[in-house]
This record gives sequence, structure tokens and C-alpha cells, in this order.
Amino acid sequence: MLWCLSALAADGAAVETSPLEAALVEELDRAWTSLGSSDEPPHYVSLAVQDWEQITLSARDGTLATDDVERARLLDVDLRTGTPELDSTHPLRGFSALTDDSRGAVQLPLDEGYALRHAVWAEIDARYRSAAEKIVVLRANRNVKVEEEDPAPDFEPREPVVDRSEVPPLVVDHDGWAQRVSSLSERIERSPAVHRSSVTLQGDRGVTTFVDTEGTRLVHGRRHLRVSMLLQSTASDGDEVTVFLSKDVHDPEKLPTDEELQRWADEAVAQLDARLAAPRAEPTSGPVLLTGRAAAVFFHEVLGHRVEGQRQKREDEGKTFADQVGQQVLPTWLDVVDDPRIETLAGEQLNGFYRYDDEGVPGQEAVIVDDGVFRGFLLYRSPIPGFPHSNGHGRRSTGNAAEARMGNTIVRAKGGQSMDQLRAKLVALAKQQGLPYAYIVDEIEGGFTMTGRVTPNAFNVRASTTWRVYVDGRPDELVRGIDLVGTPLVAFSNIVAAGNEPQVFNGVCGSDSGWVPVSAVAPAMLFGKLEFQLKEKGQDRPPLMAKPVVDDGSADGGAR
Repeated sequence: MLWCLSALAADGAAVETSPLEAALVEELDRAWTSLGSSDEPPHYVSLAVQDWEQITLSARDGTLATDDVERARLLDVDLRTGTPELDSTHPLRGFSALTDDSRGAVQLPLDEGYALRHAVWAEIDARYRSAAEKIVVLRANRNVKVEEEDPAPDFEPREPVVDRSEVPPLVVDHDGWAQRVSSLSERIERSPAVHRSSVTLQGDRGVTTFVDTEGTRLVHGRRHLRVSMLLQSTASDGDEVTVFLSKDVHDPEKLPTDEELQRWADEAVAQLDARLAAPRAEPTSGPVLLTGRAAAVFFHEVLGHRVEGQRQKREDEGKTFADQVGQQVLPTWLDVVDDPRIETLAGEQLNGFYRYDDEGVPGQEAVIVDDGVFRGFLLYRSPIPGFPHSNGHGRRSTGNAAEARMGNTIVRAKGGQSMDQLRAKLVALAKQQGLPYAYIVDEIEGGFTMTGRVTPNAFNVRASTTWRVYVDGRPDELVRGIDLVGTPLVAFSNIVAAGNEPQVFNGVCGSDSGWVPVSAVAPAMLFGKLEFQLKEKGQDRPPLMAKPVVDDGSADGGAR
């Protein structure tokens, strides 16, 4: 059986104006005319509807646990009162219930009749009431607060764009994948070390119809599939140990083969066994070599969030790089850009790929660092001082206000070196610092960063595969239980060399505007010094009884 989620145009032709778009334009025009005569008329309104479909097949304990198809139609209304110079989206200084732009997802009917128009009308009315109230409070707020540090307009008017594109169908072999995830789950569960596990295929297809009062009319979207394996266990010291493997693609034909998946399953079990047996490391600082994927996540967390445009406008933000434009912040041989237009790089399809952002602006390359010199920020339609134009990075998940977010963050190194050369330099640095060993971080499972002024402006990058490299030539030793921590400017000042082979991290990133798909690409990165701190640790013992033996269907009931 094949699951096939509908295409907008099966023949590949440009998509014509749909009944959905026509209904949205009619309601938009009606609201614009009606609210235009109010005491606080809107200066801009956009409507975005996402037709979203998702397929999920997930197995646990060797059997299919989830077999689901979901469909939804979701609405976002962006409505601004005031003027482009000061509008209702402006940050409100001081404590107020109006500070938060909370919305929540609005679900629409799947047809284009009265029910859809009614729901759109009701949400426009709700968004207008909130915006009209807030602009009044904002004007009063400006009268009683000191002058803002970095005044800039709240909105950039733009020329309209009209583009209606086909989004290909998402075709999945349901029966084949149901059998595949189940057999892989059974294969994993044969290991006595695995206490909990899952194997999942999840595919989704989203088609966005976007209209606004400037005349922009867009139909665009994306397909995405992820196959993943999650293995969990408890070490003898109470440490919760996890192994997670995944692959993200746009094209179902690019999913891993059966042979690759079986190899993954065996590798995941071997990794779990190794991590369970590994000793916990101690807090320390010294030379660290991050492999490409680890370096990619590091730059995402430590640099990426700090160059989001909205963080340069908020009075409670640390603004680490606001005054660094034109200053050297990285070695001269490093560049950093964010380019959501790139679909494939280093042999991987990039999760952060998109053609238009969630404000209807074409995705563009944002140059962040060039030859080590800081050049600019990720920008959306809210300008910041010195940067009046969006570069197509306004993003959100449904139910949130768009903000500047990463797409495909790419670190490029000139004159990169091989891993053998970097390893030799790592050992030499440890010897120079009088240390018995240095560290290689092979995998990072994510992290978080604090960018405000009240809390330390620091990062925590969660290492999952970390190796001690001994200077006396002993074999490398896998350790667990430590995370990379520090502050950005100090960390970046300690970069001493980079690799010559970029690697890709695909994932999702959560921030104020919700969860969005992202990619980060980087070569290996050698630091003269970074700091590790202890990871949190569980206190429960492992299970007191051995788990049941997986029944492999043999005549003796699977006993062995």
C-alpha cells in the first residue's frame, strides 16, 4: 500500500489561484476596508494558511506502536496597528501582560466555504483587538521610559511578490515501512542493554498560501521525512544513557536502504554498550577538537542565536555582537553565512532549506562573518540600526509571531587540515599545557544558550560522544557525563585550526517563535581551550530484573 499525499499540480504546471487563496483575499480586503476607518487602523495585515499532512510509523518492543495519518489546516494572522516606525509589535518595556505576543494555532475547516471565512474573520477580529490595545499602551510606555538604546522602525514595507509553486506529493510505501520499523525495533530489542527504544519514520508535507495587504500572493511549501532510532538505558551509577540516530531528507527516494538501516541498528546498540561501560569524566578545561557535526551544532548554539535580529532591539538582551560590526571575532580564515536557498550540501539534503520565509520574503544569503570579521545579522521585517532590509529569515511555527531565525548555517574554513593533522595539534596543545590528555567531541545532541543581560551570557552544548586522547599514546578512552560550557567571545578567541571536510547536522530548533527545521554545516574545529562541566545524573538503579527475551519465532519460543 502506498500513502500518497495530494499534490497541488500533478502535471508540474504553475499553480493557478486556488479557491483557498480567493477566499483569503476576499476576507483580507473586507477586513482592510472595514478596519481602515477605525480609530486605530492597521497599517499591515497578512494571512498565512498551512495545509499540513503528516505520516507517522513507529515501532517499540519489536512491534508497530503508531500507524497514523494526520491532516490539518492552520491559520496565522499578522496584523499591525500604528505606523511602520512604531507599531503594535514593538517590545514593551517593563512588566505588562501585553508584553507577550501569545496566539496559539488556529485550526481551519478543510473546505473553502462559510466555515473557513467565519474562522478567518474571527481571528482577524481577535488580532485587531489585541493590536489596537497594545499600540495605545506602547505610546504611553514611550512617554514614561528613557530613550531606547537602538531606535529603529518596527516594519519594513516591501514590494509585493507573486509566486505559486507546486509542492510534490509525499509518497511512502506504508506496508514496507511498517514492516521495516518493526523488524528494526525487534533487532534492537534483542540487546539486553536496551531498556527502552523506538524506530520511527515520520514524513510531512506542508503547503502555505500567503496573502497580504501589500499584494504578495504566494503558494509554497516543503516535504520532509525523518527516519530515526532512539535507544535508552540506565548505567550502574544511575546515569541515563541515550543513543539517537536519524536522517532527514526531502525526497522519499533518498531514505536509507534496508542494509544501511540494519547497520545503523547494530551500530546504535554497540554505541549504547560502549557508553554504558564508559566512565564519567570530571569538570576540566583544555584543548578540544570538535568533529564537523559537533562543530556545526556548536556554531548554531554559540553564534547563531546571538545574531538573530530581534535580539539587537530588546533592552534586556546581551547584544553580544551589536557593536562588533566591522570587528574581527573569528580567525581570518573563517567565514559564516546562513543561506536557506541551499537544498543539498556535503552529500546531505538540508533541513533548513526554504524558498520563502514566514513573512513572505524570499530566502537569501545572510553574511555573518567574512574573513573573520563580523558583517551582519539574521534579519526579518523588523529593521535594526544599520540594517533596514530583511534577508528572508523571518520564521515561526504556526501560532507564533515570526522572528529572525537560522535556516542553513554554514561555516567555511580556508586552508583546512586533515583530521590526522588536527589530532596531532590537539596532542601537542595538551603537552604544552601540561595535561595528560585532551578531548575529541564526536557527537553533540543539542544544547541551549542564554543571551539576556540578567543571566550569564553563556552556552551549554550537550556532548554525547566524547573521547579522551592521551598524550602518552594510550588508546583513546570514551567518557560520558560532561557538557561543553562557556561564553562566546572567549570560546571563539580560542579557535586555532579547522578541518577540510564539512559535515551536516540536521535538526529542529526551539526559540521564542517556536520550533523550526534547521541545518548547520561545518568542518572539524580545534580549540586551544574549552571548559567541560558535569552533566545532570539520574539516581535510580538499573532495572532489578532482566527484561524478557525477544521471541524470534523459533519453535522453542525464542529461548536462547
